[in-house]
Parts: sequence; C-alpha cells; structure tokens
Amino acid sequence: MPHSPTDRADVRDMLVVHEAFRRNYSRLPELVRAVTSGDTERAAVVADHAQLIEEFLHLHHKGEDELLWPKLLERAGDRLGETVNLLESQHEEIAALLTESSQKLAIWRGQPTKEHGEQLARSLERLGTLLTEHLGIEEKDVLPIVPEYVTAKEWHELGDHAINALPKNKLPVVFGMLASLADDEVVKLMLSTAPLVPRLLMPVLGPKAYARYARKVFAPVA
Repeated sequence: MPHSPTDRADVRDMLVVHEAFRRNYSRLPELVRAVTSGDTERAAVVADHAQLIEEFLHLHHKGEDELLWPKLLERAGDRLGETVNLLESQHEEIAALLTESSQKLAIWRGQPTKEHGEQLARSLERLGTLLTEHLGIEEKDVLPIVPEYVTAKEWHELGDHAINALPKNKLPVVFGMLASLADDEVVKLMLSTAPLVPRLLMPVLGPKAYARYARKVFAPVA
C-alpha cells in the first residue's frame, strides 16, 4: 500500500545511526587493546562506552523486529520477504555475539589483563564484521524501498523507540554522537517529533556533551 510522497518515511536518520554503529565497532577493539594491563580506571571508561553502544544496538534491532519487519512482510512481502527473513536471522546471530562480547566485557572490566582484553577485542571484531555486512544489506536492499510502504509517523515511532528506552542521562551524548555525523537537515529530522524543550536544547547540549565524552573515551588513543 504505497503512500504519497508527503507522507512517506525519510530514512536518512537511520543511515546516520548505521554509520555510528560502524564507526564505534571499528574502534572498540583498538580501544580495548590500548588499555594497559591492570588499568581498571581506563578499562571502566572503555567498558562503559562499549555497554552504551551495545545497549543502543540492542534497542535499535528490537525496534526493527517489532515495528519495521512485520510491516514490510505484510505490505511488501513479495518484494522484501526473503531479504527481511535474512536480516531477522542476522539479528539473532548479532544478539548471540552481543551476549558473548558482553560476558567477555564484564570479565575484562574486573580483570583488565592483556589476555582478557585480546579475547574481548576478537569478540568485538567478529561482531563488527557481521554487523557491517548486515547494515550493508539493509541499506542496499531495504531502506530505498521503505518509503513506499512506511509512513513518516510509523518511521518516527521506530526511531523514538530506541531513543526513549535509553537512560535519560545518556541522551545528550547519543544525540551528540549522531549529530556529529549528520547535516543540519537530518538533525532537524531526528528532533522533529521531540517535545519542544528537548528540541530547542538538544542541538546545544548534545554536541557539547558528546565532545566531552569523546575526549574522555577516544583521546588517549587518537
């Protein structure tokens, strides 16, 4: 059931989210390996960052599983059914790798030895490789077709699902991270359904919060 151009989803915000995941999972193994054995303070900083990205990825995929894939299977199953089924199966594989890396992360946080760090880094690399493949399929074969079958309102519900489920104190950092990868028009798109006060404040607070956060997380290995 195709929709009119004025009512269709604008998927550019998801492209920004995907890029954030790609960049973070490409850097996390390096961050882990750079921690000196026994440096529990630095390990905690990196572990906290890994947990934030892990939680955001989990919520992102949960939203797709609940709010996007069923709509596409119902409305465009003849065009997208095979691809959506593949993406759903990859979600399961990614979830298993997230569980594995989360367990290794907890061990490394408590005992940041080089051995534990290498085990965690390799787990994160496996996760990043599969995730990169998954995002590529989604961007090539699904997102260009989504606007034909999903309304703008439905699309915003998908984006709001992940953001609203994150801890409130992490929202400025996550928004700032996404805004650092987006142009002004996409930033406005991401905030278009937010209440007035966050819509006005987040473009100011978010980039500042993320700049401080990025210096803490990335500067030591930049």
